[in-house]
Amino acid sequence: MAKKILIVDDSPVLIALLGELISRSEPDAEILSAGNGIEACKQAVRHKPDLILMDWEMPEMNGIQAVTNLKRNELTKDIPIIMLSGSSSPDNIKLALDTGAIDYLNKPIEETELMARVNAAMTLSSTIRNLKDQRNQLILTNHKNDSILRSILPEPILMQIKEYGSVPPKRYRNNVVMFVDMVDFTSKSGNMSPGTLLRELQDTFNEFDKVIGDHYCTRIKTIGDAYMAVCGMFDELENVELEAVTAAVKLREAILKRNETNRIKWEIKIGLYSGDIICSSVSTTNLSFDIFGETVNMASRLQDACEPMQINISEKIRDKVVDKYTIIDRTPRKVKGKGIVPMFYIHKPIKPDLTINKEGATSKSKPLFNMN
Repeated sequence: MAKKILIVDDSPVLIALLGELISRSEPDAEILSAGNGIEACKQAVRHKPDLILMDWEMPEMNGIQAVTNLKRNELTKDIPIIMLSGSSSPDNIKLALDTGAIDYLNKPIEETELMARVNAAMTLSSTIRNLKDQRNQLILTNHKNDSILRSILPEPILMQIKEYGSVPPKRYRNNVVMFVDMVDFTSKSGNMSPGTLLRELQDTFNEFDKVIGDHYCTRIKTIGDAYMAVCGMFDELENVELEAVTAAVKLREAILKRNETNRIKWEIKIGLYSGDIICSSVSTTNLSFDIFGETVNMASRLQDACEPMQINISEKIRDKVVDKYTIIDRTPRKVKGKGIVPMFYIHKPIKPDLTINKEGATSKSKPLFNMN
């Protein structure tokens, strides 16, 4: 690509002379011209030259003023500028360099010296452009990487990975783990095209993400049709159980609303269990993290023991939300590793016309479906 050189001088004769001298050594160079500092600033923004030869003494706006403006402009601040002047005063040279010029030439200008300075400046210009392109590409790559990482990792975990390179094991106390399972997923998905199946899962899980995000919950991962989240992991909540139950109820409502218009009707089963969890990287080679512990295992088993379109909770969670939701007692069931475990279903809010949002305000909502 041909280099662009902007020559700024109030003498058309000097512009023509300098242009001719440069063209002898750089025949492919595109020579631009301006008669004063104001015009030079406009030309620089319009054409983005690789180099500017700037005369000092000019009417309307002199060279020092023009250099000052160019260096303040984000579009032109990196363009190398050589100052031309009939004065060889050390103070003038210092002022020109302090203002932002990279070099200083005295008039009358000798051809050999001019081209040596021009070639050096052009090399610098090329280096600056390459570095800027690399920086922009790096910024773009980092932005894409961050976008991808934020879609699979919670923000606090992402910050830990950036700082430490991994997620150190940590115990989080007083959380509620949520497991959501799509009922009869295998049989239903067998009759769908891959594209339809993917859209169904994306639409459903995206809606789940919105709901749990409003109630201080974090999606941990999805495994096929299974959705796992944890509430309170990164927030100190007065009643984490209530937030988790409210989120679960809204997930159920979202499925019911979707089924009103969607050709494919889904049902879900939700299990909730509260307690401590451990979070850590699960591999030294893959960028991932997971949660572990009895709370996770029990949430999964409560979901397994749940009927379609029900929310199965533990006794501890029941005690925390009994004044907010109608609770249905279930027959205690045997759970592997825990023996006989009491279980309860969440029916609907005690005040079905009110729900609590993340800001603590109330809004009207429809009652849930009838349960016998």
